[in-house]
Amino acid sequence: MKQQKLKTTLALLLTTLAANDLRAAAFNTGDLAVVRVGDGTATLASSTGPISVLDVTSGGSVAQTLAVPSGSSGLMISGTATSEGQLVENGDGSSFTLAGYVPPFGGSGSLSGRTAANAPRGFVTIGFTGIVSPTTTLPTAPYSGQNIRSGFTSGSGSWFTGSGTSAGSGVVYDNGASSSTIQGANTRVLDYYNSNLYYSTGSGTVGIYKYSGLPTSATTSTALLTGVTGQGANPYDFTFSPDGNTLYVADSDLGVQKFSFNGTAWVFDYNFTDTSSTGNKAYGLAVDFSGLNPVLYWTSPTDLYSATDTGAGAAGTSILSAGANFAFRGIDIVPEPSSLALAAVGLGALLKFRNRKK
Repeated sequence: MKQQKLKTTLALLLTTLAANDLRAAAFNTGDLAVVRVGDGTATLASSTGPISVLDVTSGGSVAQTLAVPSGSSGLMISGTATSEGQLVENGDGSSFTLAGYVPPFGGSGSLSGRTAANAPRGFVTIGFTGIVSPTTTLPTAPYSGQNIRSGFTSGSGSWFTGSGTSAGSGVVYDNGASSSTIQGANTRVLDYYNSNLYYSTGSGTVGIYKYSGLPTSATTSTALLTGVTGQGANPYDFTFSPDGNTLYVADSDLGVQKFSFNGTAWVFDYNFTDTSSTGNKAYGLAVDFSGLNPVLYWTSPTDLYSATDTGAGAAGTSILSAGANFAFRGIDIVPEPSSLALAAVGLGALLKFRNRKK
């Protein structure tokens, strides 16, 4: 029986690998996965945006570039909407979710302004093994005429953030058969920490909000980080420390902000600014907590920055430029792969070995 189960599992993995010719090399553990929009030739526009995900070392070298298909049934995002293209690690610990718009497109104007009939909303998952999943188009046409910004997948369910406060926008849950509204709130970036779902918003009472667990029906979030003295007004991506007592928040006006929990409330510590002449813009954010001092990485449209948290006054240094006719969006750190991811990598190596022997 065990042998038969193993054969079945291997057969499924073989089928997946054989059917998906988008497998690149596995992402390097500890590297940065950085979303980049644009093709390098055409000027970025609200209605165009082919996507690639860069595997970037901590020093800013590009180890590989993974192209996300942009043709029919592929995925694209706006070339100018800085809130789109966020990257979120999934509950399986082996992949990221990237949300966007599914071509071919009808109508005209910005992608976010088109109806879901003319620009269906959807997502792909990007495995740490270098596999881009087929695009999933979201059912029941959510975010029609609105931005879709970030997504998170756990088990058979997926959660998304986007603009708009009406039904079918804000925070949306998808179970594979239908999409439903969790909360009509103009939201930006999701995060999953300690089995709970969080999001950022720059509308209404700005800040970071929390759901207990992973809601699948209409639910109202609770404020986690709002109204703190020194807090910025434009939060995007955010990252908790492993112990949950430190929170870093990317702010498009102030750079990256650090907050600490004193046992009763969150307090603002200080900002990490960048060295660009365009001012302290931060949208995507990832933090490496493995060393003595946390190392922060954040994106503006033009640059990827790095700074080590040694205290107040630390400034970020650009370690990679997006380049002409490109723009950076979301970012995350590639963790140690899960056992399933390791199995897929091992199987891929086995397939290559067999092919060589033939």
